[in-house]
Amino acid sequence: MIMNKLLSLVAFLWVMTACEKSGEESDPSTQTPTTQTSTTQTPTTQTPTTPPITPPVTPPIPPNPPQGKKPVAYDWDFYLEPSRLNTVKNEKNAELKKLYYQVYGTPCGGWYDGGVSPGSGGKEKNDRWLKNFVEGAERARKTPIVVLYGIPNRDCGSFSKGGHPNATSYKEWIDRVSAIIGQRRAVVIIEPDAINYCGHKRGSAKYNERAELLSYAAEKLNKNNPNVASYIHAGNSDLVTKHPEAVANAIIDGGLQYMRGFALNVSGLGGTAEEQAGAERFVTYLASKGFKDVHYVIDTGRSGINRPKHQNANAPYNSCNNFNAALGPRSTTKTTGAHADAYLWINGGGGSDGECNMGAPAAGKPYPEYTRHLVQNAMRVKSIEILEVPQNLK
Repeated sequence: MIMNKLLSLVAFLWVMTACEKSGEESDPSTQTPTTQTSTTQTPTTQTPTTPPITPPVTPPIPPNPPQGKKPVAYDWDFYLEPSRLNTVKNEKNAELKKLYYQVYGTPCGGWYDGGVSPGSGGKEKNDRWLKNFVEGAERARKTPIVVLYGIPNRDCGSFSKGGHPNATSYKEWIDRVSAIIGQRRAVVIIEPDAINYCGHKRGSAKYNERAELLSYAAEKLNKNNPNVASYIHAGNSDLVTKHPEAVANAIIDGGLQYMRGFALNVSGLGGTAEEQAGAERFVTYLASKGFKDVHYVIDTGRSGINRPKHQNANAPYNSCNNFNAALGPRSTTKTTGAHADAYLWINGGGGSDGECNMGAPAAGKPYPEYTRHLVQNAMRVKSIEILEVPQNLK
């Protein structure tokens, strides 16, 4: 994804390579890990456009479920999809095997769009991957991290373009997702990348259509899936600090009232501490708008170092195979933020982000040099604990 674009409204979003492809054809318990072939990120050095002043929003009913106690989804550890370990198991080199295990041995998000994008398997297969993912997690008594990424006009026609052709198709898919999850536990990230509304003016027909679809997804899960904790992507700490009103309006319009809270840093390189500090400030701001005690999750897949400069001046965006980045805390509920529910590897990281103007492997493919840097940098700054490879993978 070649990118240095200026997003209108507030210049957010960075779009994702999720957990790398991990044998989705080899075993009935696999999920579709990504709905795209490459990764986009808005450069972190870009100055956001000043958002327009908009009328205040009258807060709807308080968020549901009750915010004081963590949802039941957090009673279990997070789920590691078994086929993700194939890269480790099939690697013959002992050093690379250990490096790969640091990445592929960590629970991360499974990304789904209902089968509407190339490589996402088509409707039936994509639904089956999701079913296998949540059922496998339930059998293991673990909680899956599910990312919904299929909204119409996804990425506003840019490098992760796609999504459902219309609102009817999208709602039908959300209905299927809700039915598949059922009473099972899940942490669900709703539509990373969506709250820029493709620059449409707040209150316009196009803006309202997207807001209604985001709200539809959140309300459906809230009503039918009592063991789901859902979060809407709200950008990163810089964005919510510099433009809290614009972001607050965007996520409120997108159905915050039906969600546990918001997610920051999805596929980004913001540091854990920096993202958490911004998130806590934003929680306070949301409280001033009537949304009390909202919670959040942070994508810590590559949060070990805060927004490191890229080694390649020709890189299309800062997170594209950035060798100066580092893995962040593995998926866990052990956080230090008062309102932080979890640190999650929403984007699994480790594999290639694409060619990135540096001759790198295709997106999602193993990239030993990149993985080595992510792990070694993490070891240097002590952002992760090094895992030993289990005997059954040696």
